[in-house]
Amino acid sequence: MPNKTATLKNSDYVEPVVTFDPSDPVSKLIGSLKESGNYEGFIEENGRTFSVAMRDLLDVENVVTTKLSTIMSPVPRLNLGDSVILAAKSMFEHRIRSLPVYSNGKLQGKITSISIAKSFVESTGFNYTLQKIMTPDPICADTSDSAAKARSIMIRRKVDQLPILDALKLTGIITSDDIVFGMVPEVQRDSKGGTRKGRFANIVSSLASDETTTNKEGDSLSKVMQNMLKFSTNYSVIVDNSKVKGIVTYRDFLKLVPFGGAIEPTPVTIIGLPDNPLESEIVKSKFTAAVQLLRKMDPTVMDVRAIIKDKMINSQKMLYQVQVFIDGTEWHENYKVDGYDISKIFSEIESWIKRIATRRDKKPDRIKRKTSRRYAADDEIS
Repeated sequence: MPNKTATLKNSDYVEPVVTFDPSDPVSKLIGSLKESGNYEGFIEENGRTFSVAMRDLLDVENVVTTKLSTIMSPVPRLNLGDSVILAAKSMFEHRIRSLPVYSNGKLQGKITSISIAKSFVESTGFNYTLQKIMTPDPICADTSDSAAKARSIMIRRKVDQLPILDALKLTGIITSDDIVFGMVPEVQRDSKGGTRKGRFANIVSSLASDETTTNKEGDSLSKVMQNMLKFSTNYSVIVDNSKVKGIVTYRDFLKLVPFGGAIEPTPVTIIGLPDNPLESEIVKSKFTAAVQLLRKMDPTVMDVRAIIKDKMINSQKMLYQVQVFIDGTEWHENYKVDGYDISKIFSEIESWIKRIATRRDKKPDRIKRKTSRRYAADDEIS
């Protein structure tokens, strides 16, 4: 593999990829992910590429009857000859671990965050400290929390790992893989012989991984990477005397890639923009302007995402379904709307964001919650 990272192309990293059909059941994808160790599956349909990631599967109630077409989201297509820096930037912004690579319209394979991270740790990692890239004070779960609560936090906060604490000390970790692969029957027996309904009634400690990958704050990035590769995990919990100080994932390692100055790119992400250039520009303009206003009112806004899904109703009509997620350091909001006019949809979203901005400006202390910073009580599912 070339050492000059500035000239690296996607072709230097491309790996084999398995695709699925939109009509395939979720259970087929889960079986494939468990066997291969992959995080997501790709679906090609009507000249576009879609993805279903492990975190998407957390929200599925019936893995046998649910089709991939109902939960898949569009993802960017990369070209074989493009710079790997573009691939890293796209994965960082879209919070995904791999992307499809094409040449002359044909799928050639995929590029993963792991392969990019390994290359940049080897070439530039010595210029960075662990504190520079890790996520400090990550959100955690308590040892007695239910899998339902952990699942809810992962979906809302867009994370795949929750360190498990007992008296503020690390006792394990639960991942989205643990929950998806550990889905239990609709009705299960508890320790006293009674029944409990629901897939996610188990406590997190019963589903947690047997081993937890950890490192110390003074460890080098190379040592952290080697640890993650050794134990085949996508994270390492940074600890000091069993107390959690931070967490590192492969997404964090992508911060080593020179996106164009700042480590953190703009927090505004829109997935699935319309093919029409005019519609696409209108959507981006309205959404970005509203988010900029919100950030002025509340600088704690860390990430804003819009996911657009479309479905052709007939030859004349396209139904758009849009979900928006806003995350502050200690608060979050989400919104869902559908309709046939994408411009009107984003006008409605713009108004919603402006209302939030007004509330955040009038009540800046509202973000302070009485619950622990590590996990919020409003993430519990009743």
